[in-house]
Amino acid sequence: MIYKFISYSSESNCYLLIDKKVALVDSGIHSEKIAKKLRELSLDLDYLILSHCHFDHIAGSLKLIEEFSPVVIAHENDSEAIETGNSKTLAYLFHGSFPGVRVDKKLRGDERLKLGKYELEFIHTPGHTPGSICVYEKNKKVLFSGDTIFKDSIGRTDFPSGNFIELRYSIEKLLKIREEKGVAKLYPGHGETGNGADIEKVYKSFFL
Repeated sequence: MIYKFISYSSESNCYLLIDKKVALVDSGIHSEKIAKKLRELSLDLDYLILSHCHFDHIAGSLKLIEEFSPVVIAHENDSEAIETGNSKTLAYLFHGSFPGVRVDKKLRGDERLKLGKYELEFIHTPGHTPGSICVYEKNKKVLFSGDTIFKDSIGRTDFPSGNFIELRYSIEKLLKIREEKGVAKLYPGHGETGNGADIEKVYKSFFL
């Protein structure tokens, strides 16, 4: 089961994957709604997966860690910002602060995580940030894309450490996954749910 916490403000979308183990993709800023759902379902949170280091995706992680003690997973290239709460989190844009949280598992790319029937593949997709990741679940063929790509757009690269060329290569990786494995649903960090065809549409709009 996948619970979607969709935001229509500056806060990120969050996705709760429930199987034998429970994983959350991004905490958003205000994570109480997620904690409440876990309590309602009498579930623990085993893994907290952070798609990248920006405040709107990670600020709520501290409260979830305090209550549920999940294993925190992020790419090694963004782990310093997540652990120190430095300026690369962009907390200042949200008039907030982030003290940092420990990253328990630092990804390099292509690692896998089995929750039960759900099997997650971590894809390193730099561009929006150096350590941005997407998460692909092979059985339902769903892609959690963070801020790498949205239904109708791409992640910004004008922030510090953003890189437009790297983002293009990263989205080409996602096109290859769509071609070879299929993408039934695209679950982005902001905005509406899309599908595999949106990856190609957005790529052509921005890079061709």
